[in-house]
Amino acid sequence: MNINDYETKYLATYEAFAETVRFILEKALLAAEDLPRPQSVQCRAKGIKSLRRRLAEAHNLDTQSLELDRRDLAAARLIFYTNNDVERFLASPLIRDNFEIEEDSTKIHHPTPENNGKQYRADHYTVRLGEDRIRLPEYARFAGLRCEIQVQTILNHAWSETSHDILYKDELGDGYGGKAMKGIERRFKRIMDEYLIPAGFEMQKAQQEYERVLHGKELFDKDIVKLLDNAQNNNERYEILSGLKDYAIPHYDDLPAAYHGLKGPLLRAVKAARATEPVPIETTYGNMEGFKANAVTKLVVEIVGSLRNADVTGTLQLLIDIYRDEPNYNIRQQIVNAVKNLSEYNIDAYNHVGPMLQMALIDHLAGMSNAEVDSIRPIALTVWTEAIQSDITGAKWKADSVILSTGAVPASDQLREVRDKAIKALFAAYDRSTDDAQKRAVLSALDAATRTPNQAQFSNELLAITVKDATRIVDFVTERAKTESYELLQHLEHRFLFEYFRAKGLTEDPENRFGCQAEAAALVAEIFKFRDTINADNRFVRYKVLVGFESVYPDHWTEKEFDYRGADEYRCGEANRYIDEINAVNENDWFDLIWRCAETKSNDLATFPVFGNFISKLAERKPEVADRFLAKASDDLRSFLSGFLNGLALSGRSDIYERTLESEFESARNLTAVVRHLRYSDVKKPEFAARLLKRAIEEDESITVIECLLFALEHYGTEKIADIDIYLRDALTFLNDRKDPRWVSGAWFLEKATKFYEELNPERTAQVLDNLINLRQVDYQAERILVRLAERHLEAVWDYFSARLAKEADEGEDEEHFEAVPFQFHDLENELSKDPKLAISNGLSWFAQDQRQFQFRGGRLLSSAFPDCSPEFAAALAELVKAGGDTEADFALAILQNYRGETTTYVVLKEIVSMFPDDVRKMAGVRGSVDNTGVVSGELGFVEAWRAKKESLMEWLADERPAVKAFSEKHIAELELMIASEQRRAEAEREMRKRSYDEDDESGGGAGNQGER
Repeated sequence: MNINDYETKYLATYEAFAETVRFILEKALLAAEDLPRPQSVQCRAKGIKSLRRRLAEAHNLDTQSLELDRRDLAAARLIFYTNNDVERFLASPLIRDNFEIEEDSTKIHHPTPENNGKQYRADHYTVRLGEDRIRLPEYARFAGLRCEIQVQTILNHAWSETSHDILYKDELGDGYGGKAMKGIERRFKRIMDEYLIPAGFEMQKAQQEYERVLHGKELFDKDIVKLLDNAQNNNERYEILSGLKDYAIPHYDDLPAAYHGLKGPLLRAVKAARATEPVPIETTYGNMEGFKANAVTKLVVEIVGSLRNADVTGTLQLLIDIYRDEPNYNIRQQIVNAVKNLSEYNIDAYNHVGPMLQMALIDHLAGMSNAEVDSIRPIALTVWTEAIQSDITGAKWKADSVILSTGAVPASDQLREVRDKAIKALFAAYDRSTDDAQKRAVLSALDAATRTPNQAQFSNELLAITVKDATRIVDFVTERAKTESYELLQHLEHRFLFEYFRAKGLTEDPENRFGCQAEAAALVAEIFKFRDTINADNRFVRYKVLVGFESVYPDHWTEKEFDYRGADEYRCGEANRYIDEINAVNENDWFDLIWRCAETKSNDLATFPVFGNFISKLAERKPEVADRFLAKASDDLRSFLSGFLNGLALSGRSDIYERTLESEFESARNLTAVVRHLRYSDVKKPEFAARLLKRAIEEDESITVIECLLFALEHYGTEKIADIDIYLRDALTFLNDRKDPRWVSGAWFLEKATKFYEELNPERTAQVLDNLINLRQVDYQAERILVRLAERHLEAVWDYFSARLAKEADEGEDEEHFEAVPFQFHDLENELSKDPKLAISNGLSWFAQDQRQFQFRGGRLLSSAFPDCSPEFAAALAELVKAGGDTEADFALAILQNYRGETTTYVVLKEIVSMFPDDVRKMAGVRGSVDNTGVVSGELGFVEAWRAKKESLMEWLADERPAVKAFSEKHIAELELMIASEQRRAEAEREMRKRSYDEDDESGGGAGNQGER
């Protein structure tokens, strides 16, 4: 068909076709009750004059295939009032349900670089009537005809119609009005950018807000309290609470009154949720796991946190009530965090009520019994801690930033009263504490009273308050020092040392610039009183030399910096002197002190090095004393057995040493310590080492066997172990029988084990790998061992992963948290990637066994072994695809899905496209592999990523294979559509976010410095 045929023969048919499409659209919209009604539905056939101009612009006036060249000979336009209406319509299946859509002709008009920045905005679909309609006589004449359906808002419609009539129907011609027309074009652009787009978003926001109000009103009318009380399961509770949080609460006119009526129902909802078992959620895709009590409780805490300023004491009590019976640690922490947000000094709140909010919370706790307060101690400590903080903060959110304000709490009589009450409450809590852990928590809270703001200027008055409070705290603990544990006194002295240097600086200020010399001098005096009180106990002085890393020694009080190296030298010197002092008269006293040192509980390895060395030196220099100490040692002291043995071995009293060894061997009370002695000392006893392993196996001592294995790894090939292969075999057999791979945590970093890995034979390698199968996951530690094995036994390591994949597939959900393949390697990939063909061979066998899950198991392993898809790996995959069939192509696609569309994968993907161009499933896999971006950042992260994908596909256009070229042309068009859609979505999200925040630039006042982050 040419243009003359269209004008003389077919124009009326296209007009009728356009009317038919409009009729179908209108009827479908009337039947769809949940879709918005358009302002109008228009239609037209392309006018001859306009058509000639378009063809002339395309230099195609002589076309004989007009029906193929122009998709809009018939057109219908749906004009909606708002952006929301357009989005809801486009999200519906209405067009797809009533027409056949030409997918490759769908176009999103949006000002993107791909669209040359044109301002016209609309969605266009090219459609045909479906076969079911074409069969009807009244529609038969429209067979094969195409119609363009355009969807846009009324604002965009007004702009496009007006600008089209003026700019695109320009009848001025050349040589006249060119400058004026450019000005008019700029004006149209400004109209769109400055007026119509903002107006569209403003209407969209208004409509969204109104819909939220209506949704909240529905909940309000249904009586939220009754809904919550009558909820039958946690799914219903969660849905009601979500609606309450998102829709109802933001629109209550009298929020305090509403909150008063909600506190009881919220607490009842939490209690009911805890007593309710989860109920599955039914969906069209099957059942989903229902909400548990934790989810309901967390949501209630979020709601309470958002309402905290409506009733601060009521909120505190409600959080306390929720906390009391909460079994989940993470939720308890969430509740404590909510209390912290409630209790902290906030600039806006302080400007209204000063420190009275904190006063009210403290008074509320004071009205509770001691037993009640102790039952919610973390909450109480949080309230008291925040009350004695000197920082005050605030935050003001904008669409794309947040202004964080921080400053110092203003000094006042009210503040002093608040701090006094909080400190007294903390003192009382300290006296009620039943162990050091509770006391340390209180002391940590009290420490806040001694601190000035970190990031803001503060007044001399506030500084004086903190110094006085610090003096008060030191005095308090000094009165109790004689009854406190050595661990606690050690900690306090260390802490007060730093407090001393701060106060000392204030006392030495000749001009008294801070106005608190007297207060600082009083603090120094109190600290010295504490120091002298605790150090009058010579036993404590010796204890802090032997144990701990927080210890303070005489020189520390005269040095400006804490000299850790000097402290260690001092401690070692004193420890040596102590050994000289031990004699028959004071031996029992020293034994009691050593016993006390060994009782110290610590999870820090820096606690015991000096003490362990002291034990070893004592045994070396006074073996008889060590022998007597060991004979009556407690379990705590016996944990230092290796130190005793190390010293005895060097003592010259071989009789005591040998007797002790045999005694320990026979009793088997601490075989692990004996092995550690052999491992870390210069003693060579290969036969005894063999007996130790045998004894550990007999006693079923797994930890000792692990220590023996580590001993063998470190001293492989030395005189310390005889029959090393048998030794390794027996140790590994024992651990494999018990599926115990814990030795890995002690072996992965052993540099001395190099010879072990170099000489490991295939049989032992198999034993090691069999043991490692029992690891729940291949972490960094296990990987370090696998790297050493793969250097000489690469195929065995691949077999190891085959076994892990089989174990995961066989045991499935019964093997809880078993992860056959790590998410990524940290070094092993360098070894695994040395032989791509071996890797692919293993992968094919896994694929044959489990095609459905291969992408997430074996495929992920291969992609981790060849990160970024190395050219060598890609070439090997491409050759496999080229020489294979469906299976090989599916195998390659399953691997490539785990990459991020790296260009190195293209050699494989193009091979698949050239061989299977009509395979819809494989082509979808190719598109998915190309489009995979991984993590993106920024509002337009996906736009930028897809734009890069589009550019990378340009080289496909030069491929000689027609299928590859056709695929790239089609997918480039699809990417342009995705780019336009995503850019429009991101821009709309940004505009809506702007309208969700108060853009008022006033800071709201308050103390503090402000900075935008």
